[in-house]
Amino acid sequence: MKTISLFTLFILTFFPFAIYSQWSSNPSLNSTVCDTTGEQALVKIATTQDGGCYISWFDSRNGNYAVYLQRLNSLGINLFPNSGLLISNNPQSTSLVDYDLAVDDSNCAVIAFTDTRNSSSINPFAYRISPTGQFLWGTNGINLTDSINVYQANTKIILTSDENYIITWQYGNKIAMQKINKAGIKQWGNIPLMLIGNPAISEKFNYPTGVKSDNGNYILYWIGYTGSFISPSNYKIYSQKYSPAGAPLWSATQDTIYNLGNGNGVYQPTIYPDGNNGAIYVWQDFRTGNSNCYVQRKNSAGQILFPANGSDVAVSPFVMLRFAPAAAYMPSTQETYVFWQQKNTLQSIIGVYGQKFSSTGTRLWNDTGVAFKPLDQNSFSSLQAFVKDTNIIAYYDEILFGSANCYIKAFRINRNGVFGWGGSIITPSTILSEKIRLNATMNNNNMSMLAWEDRRNDGGGIYAQNINYDGSLGAPAGINNSIGNVPDKFTLYQNFPNPFNPVTVIRYAIPDNEHVLIKIYDLLGRELLTLINDRQNAGTYEVKFDGLAFSSGIYFYKLVTDKFTEVKSMVLVK
Repeated sequence: MKTISLFTLFILTFFPFAIYSQWSSNPSLNSTVCDTTGEQALVKIATTQDGGCYISWFDSRNGNYAVYLQRLNSLGINLFPNSGLLISNNPQSTSLVDYDLAVDDSNCAVIAFTDTRNSSSINPFAYRISPTGQFLWGTNGINLTDSINVYQANTKIILTSDENYIITWQYGNKIAMQKINKAGIKQWGNIPLMLIGNPAISEKFNYPTGVKSDNGNYILYWIGYTGSFISPSNYKIYSQKYSPAGAPLWSATQDTIYNLGNGNGVYQPTIYPDGNNGAIYVWQDFRTGNSNCYVQRKNSAGQILFPANGSDVAVSPFVMLRFAPAAAYMPSTQETYVFWQQKNTLQSIIGVYGQKFSSTGTRLWNDTGVAFKPLDQNSFSSLQAFVKDTNIIAYYDEILFGSANCYIKAFRINRNGVFGWGGSIITPSTILSEKIRLNATMNNNNMSMLAWEDRRNDGGGIYAQNINYDGSLGAPAGINNSIGNVPDKFTLYQNFPNPFNPVTVIRYAIPDNEHVLIKIYDLLGRELLTLINDRQNAGTYEVKFDGLAFSSGIYFYKLVTDKFTEVKSMVLVK
């Protein structure tokens, strides 16, 4: 941490303009995470508690696909070397499979991936990296498997509520699970726990993924099938809740989310937390003869809350095909929102559609859903969504017709499906280039952070872009660091103007890198608003407070850091 702090102070002292956000406000440029020789691919992003993020990727700059990691603070400034921190350059298969990145409650990055260091078969490994770039589980990580000759792919990480790590992966035709504590010790011994399909029908399991639940428990979600992976038979989707010891809690084996048999082995079902230790499940299947998307919800006790085999996102017209659903859950209303790719039967026109579900799985946006990107010849992929308060933000990359080139797109809607952000879809990346595997996350200040592989210059680089909650790009709206020198003490200045109507500026100074909270309170001491909740570099900052929604009167603003607290009053006069 000391090295990073000295580096930051050097930048602040000698290059005062570098203190401004490195998030680009220009959608034709975006922020370069890494674009060196070779290909940078398979990007992942995960948010940190200080409002920043980690970004990981595979990188062929030296011939072999190595794993790299970058950490950005909330301003988008690189905290690791500009080319990324090398995690592993062990031999890699020429065919990359999926992997996972997560951030724990200590702001450490946890990465689980496969390589061929043990044999010609890919095997899984896990690394834990501190915020300062230290390898906490050793320079070569943790070997997760007990067999080097079994094909093992598609690692996923679940951070449990008791601060352990459940890592799951495909183990041949089985599913393996291992539990690791913060010290990097395997909690279930060297042999992982196994989930095995029905041997009477030679059932195969694949694509495990999960979410944390209560009391150190976790919920897992996976597919089972017989026959060919491409054209499976007896296709089912399973779920089970497990204890901290890996024991099933819902039934002796597993619960069936979908059992009608018509599915595609290539598609990976997705699971989301429901905000109350349960889970939201989405998938696509072919029960009607055409592809449609479905959603299910289970509570922590294992009760299925939607109709058996899921609620369909739309039931008409049947000439439409629906693929690749993404979901977001709104805890305050108990509503589930699902978005999907809609196509005609020729798959020549494609749109982004969405549906809202009640707490019991009833469709609330009619039987056809709502078109957010109307049907046209442009395709899209990497659809994702997040909920904040009573708004939903969705992201995707839009591929231009007849080309591999695409734009990054995003939109914000309220719970009635009405567009925010000026009433339209915005384009956070307008440069016309091939973009692959968009990934998105949202920090605790409601800023969206997006990362993707971009072939604007060569075979692929990693680029990123933030979107503020108001739809703007670049420096977070209303926040500015205006110093040329590092202050020598903590100061909370009197707001200006004061009295004010309706906007005033609050200025403050911090001499060290600190986690900063600025909150607004009324005369009775009730908390009204959080203006800042972020880790910030040493400097003098200002933030705007807009009192348009508040009545005239006396208000208080409070600055809280790790080492300093102060409160001042201000007067709103309308």
